[in-house]
Amino acid sequence: MKQIFIRTSTAFFLIALAFVLLPSYLLAETAEETAESYFEVGVSLNKQRQFDDAIVEFAQAVKLSINTHKYHRHLHQTYIATRRGRQGISFYKGLVRKNPKNSVVHYWLGRYYMASRQLEPAVREAKKASIFAPNDEHPYILLGHVLARLNRDKEALEAYLKADELVPDVAIVKLGIGNIYFESGEHDKAEAAYKIALDKDTSLLEVRYNLGLIYEKRGDFGEAAAQWKMMVDEDPNESAARERLANLYFRAGFYIDAVREYATLSLVRLDSPEVFFALGEAQFLLAAELQSQEDRNTLLKMTRESFERVVELQPDNKEAKKYLDRLKPVEAFNETNE
Repeated sequence: MKQIFIRTSTAFFLIALAFVLLPSYLLAETAEETAESYFEVGVSLNKQRQFDDAIVEFAQAVKLSINTHKYHRHLHQTYIATRRGRQGISFYKGLVRKNPKNSVVHYWLGRYYMASRQLEPAVREAKKASIFAPNDEHPYILLGHVLARLNRDKEALEAYLKADELVPDVAIVKLGIGNIYFESGEHDKAEAAYKIALDKDTSLLEVRYNLGLIYEKRGDFGEAAAQWKMMVDEDPNESAARERLANLYFRAGFYIDAVREYATLSLVRLDSPEVFFALGEAQFLLAAELQSQEDRNTLLKMTRESFERVVELQPDNKEAKKYLDRLKPVEAFNETNE
């Protein structure tokens, strides 16, 4: 009888324990599901440009699932896109007070500080996040970004290398490492890092630009041109790469290519005397190579227009005026022999 009582008591205890544990388990699962619901509503509201309501929904998702970066990321994007970084900082300060040892919260507060150009507080939050989660790469990546902006390159490199050690070959990390090596003139190391970054993410235009500069300094003009050409093909408004490409063509004596690139650039940089001067020089030298008198005369007229635009923008430009003086007898001679 005593054994039966013991068994019955044990059974009742286990059943009671199950009833205690089961609701908490279901509650945790429900909280995550609820967070995802808030998130999905927020995404929908963002698409409808109802940003105030979207922020409320994302904030609820963050509170319910505080370690889910996806929810933090969308809240951050909405706050920053609507220029409400200060509100974001206030919100995350509140989260930090409630969760003082949560690395994710410190990390995202640091992200808001960085977006608001408050770099020293961003460093402080990134360091706190790294202390609370030493094996998480996110705080080290943030630390690298912020320290690089502060020109504390040695510390930034240490942070990036730590992130790379934790999660090897992440594109944004390799980009940061490459940039620091590039600025310090360690071009071989920069090239190695850049190539891995490009292999992981081909859209990183900054990588291609700097790679082109490295190749140009080595005298590998073909490789430099290839990098910059890929940039302008992908983004026709990429003026910095187009100018480097045009200058490369000009120095190599490929005047028709230089004219094409400078002419395109002049449509974007309408008020740049430097661009119109370079275009005029390329047109002048290309005209000398043309066999057709008609084509040459047409190009010389365009050359005059380029240098006239330089003088219009920069009245004291003596070099442009010299070219205009040189064009007068050439044009007169060509017109006589038409």
